[in-house]
Amino acid sequence: MTEREFPQVNLASERLLLRPFRAQDAADVHAVWQDEAYLRFAPAGHAAAGADLQLAVEWCSGGPIFAVERSADGRLVGHVTLFGTDWTRMVTEIHYWTAPWGRGSGYAAESVRTVARWALITQGIARIALMAVVGNIASIRVAEAAGFRFEGVQRNAAMTRSGRGDLAGYSLIPADLEG
Repeated sequence: MTEREFPQVNLASERLLLRPFRAQDAADVHAVWQDEAYLRFAPAGHAAAGADLQLAVEWCSGGPIFAVERSADGRLVGHVTLFGTDWTRMVTEIHYWTAPWGRGSGYAAESVRTVARWALITQGIARIALMAVVGNIASIRVAEAAGFRFEGVQRNAAMTRSGRGDLAGYSLIPADLEG
């Protein structure tokens, strides 16, 4: 039996277009992967600082990979992907980053919420996990603003480029979308 896959689609929210990465995104991806704030919490084993677009796509393989583009001017402002999907249990995990020039505008929460709703409503996913390093306050704010619910802390579970840390676990299920 062939493993099920998410379809490749474009999604849109009020201010964003979520689409596949394009070759012209490479310079912006490279800039993000040089950013100290991003690198502080980047997973260990994530691409080295000189990463290119192809490596970014390969690292996130296994699920839909969305470049987050600002609709107003077409500028890449982030990335969202689903990964580690277990199609038998219908559970997956979400990952994202925001470019320095897109931070503080709510783009991360808006794009995460858009992808999560799409996965839960149209793809039948039963649970989406979101893990954030406890010290990454911006990522925790994204999780909460996107409607994810806090479940607890996994002690010493993160291995980032800055070292070990605790992971705050969040999830979103279809019932969370009601009301």
